[in-house]
Amino acid sequence: MKIVQSFWSKPALAGPQAHRSGWPDKRYNYFSWALSALQFKKYYNEVELVTDEAGYELLIDKMKLPYTSVQVALDRLNGYDKDLYAIGKLYAYSLQDSPFIHADGDVFIWEKFPGELETSDLICQNKERGEDYSRLYYNIYLDMLRNYRFCPPVLERSIQRNGTVIAVNAGILGGQQWAFFRDYATAAFEFIDGNADFLGRVNLRVANIVFEQFLFHALAEEKGFSVGAYNADFVSFWNDIADYTGVPCRTKYIHTIGALKKEKHIAHSLEYRLQHDYPCYYYHILDLLHTHQI
Repeated sequence: MKIVQSFWSKPALAGPQAHRSGWPDKRYNYFSWALSALQFKKYYNEVELVTDEAGYELLIDKMKLPYTSVQVALDRLNGYDKDLYAIGKLYAYSLQDSPFIHADGDVFIWEKFPGELETSDLICQNKERGEDYSRLYYNIYLDMLRNYRFCPPVLERSIQRNGTVIAVNAGILGGQQWAFFRDYATAAFEFIDGNADFLGRVNLRVANIVFEQFLFHALAEEKGFSVGAYNADFVSFWNDIADYTGVPCRTKYIHTIGALKKEKHIAHSLEYRLQHDYPCYYYHILDLLHTHQI
């Protein structure tokens, strides 16, 4: 199984949060990318990066992260709004021609994924369903219906079929059915491009979860593909999802989702983990920071 990571620099390196990606300081973003890549490389022979020219300069030329292959393909997205942060991932999915797992740059593992997960048609971190999730997704979907030229009918059919919104968390996304991702990416870009003149009428950063996570599940369900989840019980999973004190013995998977990045003890735990396990990379990044190269 190939691991894929993607880095589109336009949303990551622009604006008041430049280089931080939600972390309290940019150094933790660099630590995160380093630890993520290094941990995946520890357990998988093939770890690919899909990025653009600026991402290549940062992650490969300067940080020297040990990806086994790199595709510099995301500069072609630079005409899109930076708040469409998910499209770098969507484009990376569409480039794959063999089974893969795409992992975000704030996901860390301490063992290979289970065999039964790797052999699934499709793979996600967990399903997102239930009252709170349904309300979040449904509200932004309704906003799209009011303001956009069109929404893919598959979304409404999924709601009618299930009586609610069911989506996935794309901390990891992939599977054996790699060709599905070309259809999925095509549908996502048709959704976005077909509403190009209206995108800003909704909260575009929130809208990414519909373009990516809701559409993924709706299409997978309609095409009859099973979706394996790394953890089916997200309520208990949430308690450990950023618990660095449990690795490597009790906790094998970390995903510093959203607001968790703002917790200083989590950022400090990430830094300790990189310093302890990969001191050469840790001090190399510090040197780059001190000499203002990143």
